Amino acid sequence: MTRTLPLLALGLAAPLAAQSNATSTLMTYGDVLGAPSTLVLTDLTPNTPVFLIPSFQNTGSAFLVGLTGDVNDQLAVGVDLAANGNIFTGMSDATGRFSVSLTIPNNPAFLDSSAYWQGWTEPGGIGAARYDDFSNIRTMSLNNAARWQATENAVPVASANLGFASWETGSENDDPTRLFVCGGGPALLVDASTAYPTIDQCWEVDAVSGLHTLLPGTMTDSRAFHNVVQLQDGRFMAIGGINGPFGSGSNFFTKVLRTCEIYDPATGAWTATANMSKFRAGSTSFVLPDGRVMVAGGTEGNNLNELHDVADLLGTALKTTEIYNPTTNSWSFGPNLTEFKAGAMSIVLDDGRWLVSGGITHTLLFGLAIPDFSNNQQIYNPTTNSWSNTGNLKDKRALGGIALMDNGQVFIGGGAGGDIFNIGPIRDTETYNPATGGTTARPNLSQDSAFNTCVALPGNVVMIIGGARGDLVDPIPINNTWFYTHASGTIASGPVMTESHAGGVVALVEDGTVYVGGGESDSGSATIAARSYSP
Repeated sequence: MTRTLPLLALGLAAPLAAQSNATSTLMTYGDVLGAPSTLVLTDLTPNTPVFLIPSFQNTGSAFLVGLTGDVNDQLAVGVDLAANGNIFTGMSDATGRFSVSLTIPNNPAFLDSSAYWQGWTEPGGIGAARYDDFSNIRTMSLNNAARWQATENAVPVASANLGFASWETGSENDDPTRLFVCGGGPALLVDASTAYPTIDQCWEVDAVSGLHTLLPGTMTDSRAFHNVVQLQDGRFMAIGGINGPFGSGSNFFTKVLRTCEIYDPATGAWTATANMSKFRAGSTSFVLPDGRVMVAGGTEGNNLNELHDVADLLGTALKTTEIYNPTTNSWSFGPNLTEFKAGAMSIVLDDGRWLVSGGITHTLLFGLAIPDFSNNQQIYNPTTNSWSNTGNLKDKRALGGIALMDNGQVFIGGGAGGDIFNIGPIRDTETYNPATGGTTARPNLSQDSAFNTCVALPGNVVMIIGGARGDLVDPIPINNTWFYTHASGTIASGPVMTESHAGGVVALVEDGTVYVGGGESDSGSATIAARSYSP
């Protein structure tokens, strides 16, 4: 049954407290005023009575402790709304799952307010055995549809050109509930007239609480323009990138890295791995089905493995790949790409193969590198350990957005392209069909956009978010968003963000909202602003 929750007067909320005895998992789906929402509890004791309460307070309550005398029954939310009858009850099913549907009141006074939820079970014992399976706190940030709102707190480190990976996923949509983020720099690109200090910190984005948390430990090498993947054992690997600043005056530069390192969330420590054979920044990485990690392409910089400006990206891309084995802490060369590629777009297809599209490339003429943007697409097959070319892109591009839709087709939008002597952001979009190997041109964006990010929404819709216009020497971040709808083949402008974002974290998270955090922003430097979009 769908219920309307009669939310009462707002209470003052203190900083969110963690539930130290949380053993069950609570997530909500839907935060829009006047619209349905579903709350889901998992990891409960099967076939057991369940309680679920909302609160406008996250300061905790000892109400249950007063009933049982067990200090472990301390609630992390208040009982302000429960005292007025706002309690949802039922039975967990045979799998230990419980859900309830309600309609959020359409009250403008609640816009941007946070409602805190918690659940638990009552197995039927007495004293300390009476209550069990306490959940985490779930923060529901109330919003209007098709609107951006600030997250619960800001990003702890202003960073652009960073690396991130999914940490944990939810039970319903298999989308992230937590993200791991590390490194980055003060802006999108290196400029010889400005120092580019890279970042050695890492942090968590918690989509359940809406909070960012700086994590312990500093990287062995600060880095930006790197890759991050989650290993099968839950640790995170940072791969290559650039390190700086070096130089002075009008001759600042960064150095391309071949170092890699692994972060263990259990210990909060980074550990250096064996080095790659090649120096690589702007590569693409992929975790193979057997747990090894493949790294493909990237730029090695100039002959000293340095990047002074955009010119050092041109004509320095690699076609080699390397494979890291976490068990032996060793690298070996994999099969070469069919062309040189740096700054390419890549995504894992539904069948487990890996698509790598476009990129900055070059051809060799009498030993000289002639730079260009690429329209080449190629697919890596883990079963055969081989690359094969597939249908070319309609437009040459690098540093664009890519997303895999529900129908298995791939949307590719924006990026950098054009004549190599007149390079800059582009607005062209297209789709790729793995079943046929063909690409189809789609309508242009209303604005040029490189360094944008694309996320696939349900129903074969893709949201294109932010990026930068101008040129690649001095990119200008934008706050535009767009929606591509595959059924109609159309592009429509979406709501603008409060500030511009390019080269930050963008992800569709488990509750169906879209998260954006960090990246280069309006001032031309990295921002700590973070936003959430409710479709």
